Amino acid sequence: MTTFNGTDAVNSGIYLNTKTFAVEMMDQAGTLAGTELDTYRRIPMIVMLATAPLLGLLFVMFLPLVGFAMMFKLMGTKFAALVADASAEAVRVLQPSWAPALAFLTRNKPATPAAPATTEPDAWKADVEKKLEENDRHTQ
Repeated sequence: MTTFNGTDAVNSGIYLNTKTFAVEMMDQAGTLAGTELDTYRRIPMIVMLATAPLLGLLFVMFLPLVGFAMMFKLMGTKFAALVADASAEAVRVLQPSWAPALAFLTRNKPATPAAPATTEPDAWKADVEKKLEENDRHTQ
């Protein structure tokens, strides 16, 4: 196989760019696309006729495998996200919602109990206690 650089004048044929693996098909004589740094190799027509069916066979054989691989990757990422969310929720539920040492560490004085709002006796409470006392007298 003959080697050419980009922008070289070449005859008609099939040329393979060795950096990008792009195939340039020249129907007539002309210059190759690319810069001087691009390297092309001329591929004989008999080699292309022999490799085309093999490349087609590889494509047909591995196309279903690519589909299954993509499906398993998608299922794996969804399962991993589900496990990560479930474990984060489990940790959130298991952590205590109270901090026993927090009162000591704040170094504030304890709160004084609030005085009752009203000093009047509760009428409902007095009524219930009176009925309970009456029931206790009748049961004796």
